[in-house]
Amino acid sequence: MKTVSKSELDNIVSSLLVPLQQKNLLVPNVAIAEVVSRSELTPAESGPPWLLGHLDWRGERVSVISFEVANSQLRSQDSSNARIAVFNAVSGQGRQRFFGLLVQGIPRMIKLGDQDVREDAQATIGQAEKMAVITQLGKASIPDLDFLESLVGRLD
Repeated sequence: MKTVSKSELDNIVSSLLVPLQQKNLLVPNVAIAEVVSRSELTPAESGPPWLLGHLDWRGERVSVISFEVANSQLRSQDSSNARIAVFNAVSGQGRQRFFGLLVQGIPRMIKLGDQDVREDAQATIGQAEKMAVITQLGKASIPDLDFLESLVGRLD
């Protein structure tokens, strides 16, 4: 069994692989506050195409967006396992403290060190992505959470 040094432990990040329609997002574990049932979504009657609706969550009105549409991709049929991942908004770009993303299942926990993630230089990324990566569990995209928060901030 391999012994892990203190410096290697300091570089390990608890992360989540978040399933979308055509890809997985890779986010730090602390980015997501909770994953809730899609049935709690109240559809938007108007607004930008990426706005799916709102969720009343813990006394907050949370805007729920489609990552695919925000990333200039086509959105197809949702899976029967679709849920809403409630993200912590930390950039201060709006009054909302949280925003939701429609996801296609339950995020999967993964612990990653520096050596476990490498850039996928051959992948094309969209405006809502910072980087495409390859992990031991496959390909994923690191979302641009500031960009997603800025979209929700426009709704204020």
